[in-house]
Amino acid sequence: MDTRSFRRLRPANPVGDLLRAWRMRRALSQAELAFEAGISIKHLSYVETGKAAASRDILLQLASALDLSLRDRNALLEAGGFARQYGERDLAAPELADARRAIDLLLRRHEPFPAIVTDRRWNVMQTNRAASRLMTMLLGPERMQRPLNHMRMFLAPNELKPFVENWTTVAAALLSRARHEAMAAPLDEALQSTWRELMRLPELPALGIEDNAVPGPLCEVRLRKGDAGVSLIGAVLTLGTPQDVTLQELRVEMFMPVDAASEATLVAFAAQDA
Repeated sequence: MDTRSFRRLRPANPVGDLLRAWRMRRALSQAELAFEAGISIKHLSYVETGKAAASRDILLQLASALDLSLRDRNALLEAGGFARQYGERDLAAPELADARRAIDLLLRRHEPFPAIVTDRRWNVMQTNRAASRLMTMLLGPERMQRPLNHMRMFLAPNELKPFVENWTTVAAALLSRARHEAMAAPLDEALQSTWRELMRLPELPALGIEDNAVPGPLCEVRLRKGDAGVSLIGAVLTLGTPQDVTLQELRVEMFMPVDAASEATLVAFAAQDA
C-alpha cells in the first residue's frame, strides 16, 4: 500500500478507514489486530465499518498494537474526535531541556568525529564542531550560513556530490532510507512534500530504488577535496521512548572513520581548530 491509499480515505468514517489502512499496511487480519489490542474481533469490525465508535482508550490500544508513531497516534485520536495525547514542542522549549543536554553531550563526546541532529524532514538542527569543520571545508563558509538538509546535501548536484567519490552507492542508500521513512509516515504531508522534492532532483529517479527495498544498516561515504580525504560510516541513534512527537522524530547521525588514515585526518582537523 502506498501513500495514495491514505489520501483516498472516505471522510464519513475517518477512524475506521485509518485503522483499516494501517492494518493492511501492517499485513494484519482483523483477528490478529484485535488479539494484539486486547479487544473483540466484532468490536474492531464495527469500528472499521463505522457501526460503532471507539473510545479514547480503545484507539490508544489499537495504535499501540499497530506500532504507530506518536504523530500518527495523535492523528488517530483526532479522527475519533479526541484531543491529542502527545505534545509536539519546539526543541528549544524548557520542557525539553533534559533532552537537549543529552543531545549536547552525545555530540561533544563524539568529537573529533562528525555528528549531526536531524528532524523528521532530514533538516539539520544541530551539529558538533567536527561536522561543522568538515562541511565548511567541503562546502565553504558561505554555504554554512544557510539551512542544511541532510538528504539534499548529499543528493543535490550542487552540494556534496562533487566531493563524494562513491556518490552512486551513497545516493542509492540514502534514497532507499528516505523512501522507507516517507512510506512509514503517509499522513505526514510535510515529510511527503520533502520526499517529492528529493525525487525531482536530477539523476535520482534513474537509481531505480525498488518499492520493497529495505535500507541497509551501514554505508561507507568516501569524501575528498583536493589532497584531503576521509572515509566514514554512519550510525543513526534515536532517543529511547520519548513521549513528545518532536523528540521521537529526532535522529542523531554519528559518523565514524573507516580506517586509521581517516581517523588521523579528522584528528588533525580538530587540532587545527583548537
